[in-house]
Amino acid sequence: MAGSGRRERADRALLIGVSHYASDRPLEVAEGLGDIAAVERGLAELRAALSTGGVFAEDRIELLHSPGVEQFEHRLGHVRDATDGLLLVYFAGHGIVDTRTGGHGRLFLGLRDATVENGPSFPGWIRWDDTLRRLCSGASARRHTVVVLDCCYAGNAAGAWEELDERDQERISLLLAVQKNQRIDAGDAATPTPYTAELVRHLAGEPAGPLTLGVLQKSLAAGLKEARTAGGRAWSPQVCRKGAGEHVVLARPPAGVRPDVPPPPATPPRPTRPPGRPQPSPKPPARRRVRLIGASLAAVVALTAGVWWLASGDSRGDGPSASCARHPPLELRVLVDPDLGPAVREAANGFVASAANEDGDGCRRSGVTVYSAGSAETVEAFRTQYGEWAHVGRSGFNPVGTVGPQPDVWIPASSASARRARDESGNQPSVLSLDFDDAEPLAYAPAVLLVPDRLAEAENGRMGRTLAELMTAMRAKDEKAQVRRADPRYTDAALAAARGQYRVDAPRTVELGQRRQGRSMPTGKDLACSLARGSSAEDRTVDRRTAVLAAEPTLAQYRDCAGTTGVTRVAEYPADVPGVDPVFVHVRWNDARLDEAERDRAVQRFRDWLATKDGRKAFRDAAFRGSPREPLPSPPPGLLSDPGPLPRALTADEAVDTMEKHRQANAAGRVRFLLDSSGSMSRWWDGPNGAREILKQAMGRFGAEDMFGVWSVASAGSEPPYRDLLAFGTHGSWSRAAARNEQDKAAEAAKKVDDAEPDLSKEADIGGALKAALEGMPQGTEDDGHPQLVVLLTDDEDNDRMNAARQDELVAAVAARKVPVVMVSFDSGGCLKDRFDLRVADASGGRCLDARGDLARDLGAEIAQVAQGRD
Repeated sequence: MAGSGRRERADRALLIGVSHYASDRPLEVAEGLGDIAAVERGLAELRAALSTGGVFAEDRIELLHSPGVEQFEHRLGHVRDATDGLLLVYFAGHGIVDTRTGGHGRLFLGLRDATVENGPSFPGWIRWDDTLRRLCSGASARRHTVVVLDCCYAGNAAGAWEELDERDQERISLLLAVQKNQRIDAGDAATPTPYTAELVRHLAGEPAGPLTLGVLQKSLAAGLKEARTAGGRAWSPQVCRKGAGEHVVLARPPAGVRPDVPPPPATPPRPTRPPGRPQPSPKPPARRRVRLIGASLAAVVALTAGVWWLASGDSRGDGPSASCARHPPLELRVLVDPDLGPAVREAANGFVASAANEDGDGCRRSGVTVYSAGSAETVEAFRTQYGEWAHVGRSGFNPVGTVGPQPDVWIPASSASARRARDESGNQPSVLSLDFDDAEPLAYAPAVLLVPDRLAEAENGRMGRTLAELMTAMRAKDEKAQVRRADPRYTDAALAAARGQYRVDAPRTVELGQRRQGRSMPTGKDLACSLARGSSAEDRTVDRRTAVLAAEPTLAQYRDCAGTTGVTRVAEYPADVPGVDPVFVHVRWNDARLDEAERDRAVQRFRDWLATKDGRKAFRDAAFRGSPREPLPSPPPGLLSDPGPLPRALTADEAVDTMEKHRQANAAGRVRFLLDSSGSMSRWWDGPNGAREILKQAMGRFGAEDMFGVWSVASAGSEPPYRDLLAFGTHGSWSRAAARNEQDKAAEAAKKVDDAEPDLSKEADIGGALKAALEGMPQGTEDDGHPQLVVLLTDDEDNDRMNAARQDELVAAVAARKVPVVMVSFDSGGCLKDRFDLRVADASGGRCLDARGDLARDLGAEIAQVAQGRD
């Protein structure tokens, strides 16, 4: 994003305080989301402290009182682009988290019009991730930004900062009022909020030397050591900084005070209050009060001069020119695939600072804000949720919460995503249009296998081979070598990688292998860097034997995080894994008519500039190729300049097919157990290898979302061939990572199996129960692709009650249903050739297990193929 074209090199501060909320809606839905009088007091005291702190001039400190979203975004962009030195951004107000994102939860900052809806929308809230990305944008590489967040859940902001590139982390530091997932007390109107009171106390003090960010954070933590959060936990302010961020100076000693002069006596201890309650702001020393009074008078003069300065038609010299003041730059929002963030951000910065973006007065015509979201969510938002995007909150759903604000430009990493995003119903054009040319992509990146150098082939063996052949060669050097890729729902490159993997093995097998190898990571860079950052001996071993299947530019990104612990990796080029081809998509919103023509011209200027030599440089520098046939002129170490013919890019049909296979492969399992409970089973009922124990161990493989049930199979006369021992449904999880209530559900299900007993007077109608189980599984339009399995545990005693014709009929029925059946026989000959158990298993595509093997282990392995739980 860019502001006016003429800027001054100065340190600036933007203090944003939301003390008043326009709607009463929050109070009706969520306790504690009303007005915050203490915020207004905090703003006044913080401004006074900064104005006399020796870093920020009085006229470089701007206050925003309870702004709306548009005002917030405009002023944030303006001060960012007007600052080449230190930028301090302070926010105090309400904060909430989107718990659907899991983990740390995504933070939202409440502005004036914030409300809480009965659904996943966040009208009036600004997504912290977007704010952070906005601050990362802009043309000045010299600017350092310090953001102070004084709100509930402030610590949750750290998650987005940790996802930044290392260079951006070095340019932006965060001071966070409290640790993640914690609410804090705002206090009363007589004092600032507790955190801001501490902040003011240290900024307004008279230190012996410069007050750096590192020193300030330690002082803040010490000052709140005895305080408690709203949940009763110890209050722990947080900091995010990297490199020289710790040494950023926020206040200097007053003139005449030398660094070697001993510091003044410490402020007397303040009266304690109940945990979590605010403490009064200390009264400043007399000398300080004089300066504060003078500062207040100066503020009035500066404010008066500022109003005249902006209102006058001509302001030469230090201020912006009249044309720049009257024509602020138009803001373009650019949504990108997460893998493209660094390259597009560099390109956007180059465009903003280029002559192509200047008018006749030398002012910038457009600003660009780059933000990213998961590719699958983005495609779905364009394809089916465009109405809610354009009319936020109409039915309680808001794509802004998952994807971000409505973009002017979308740059997916694959033209396949652009094609998939078009709504086939024909209603989409009434709301928006997606204009793109997939015949002219911005760049191209093949998929590569990033192999530890000890497992890599010689240069001529790194190209022209299939993924399966490269994996075989790798495992010939280390039989435990493995291949991982990122989450295909998050980036197009990972989706293309999954496509390649599904050609090597069945999707379910691939996904089970991925889960066993570790937690899914959002991008290839995240995955490779997480392997490099492992500290234990086991982590180092895993890093040395794991290859990462990702887009080619990932190797260049990996070098920035590998450090001294990560292995050296080289790229191998599988001939059967599709690549990616980013395209420029102009997004037109049909109800945004106010500045439509000007916005269209701004988008076209950006598109034209990206096609120039300077525009393509950002992609070349990030190791993207101009086309599948273009060599890399100066490849980074580990990449090949010309690896021969490269695969074409992923197609839309391949993307749709791969996403569906991935969904089905990771869907919750549906398993029906048939437990032979006839009298003959009594001898196999108890003990460590008994039917109940084997069944319970198999149940331990399920996750909280898997569905299963158990039938007790025993009947007499005309009775139904089964009864429910455990109703079909979800029954929790025994995993140590599962929630306590899920573990309790799993224990309750296990108890029902423990309480079961065989019926000595009854026989098992194996055929009738098996047929009923298969008929009860979803089929046709009811089958949504979840893995299905039927498991029969029996001693085979009652198989002979079926004549040959009945057995043949049942085998044919099993073959027609195509639901795998696992036959678990306690007879050591149950799976011999031509036996009924083996015939059923083979016909269904299942497996036959008998007492010659380890029944508990083998059945557990079969359940793990369809369950989401632990291995």
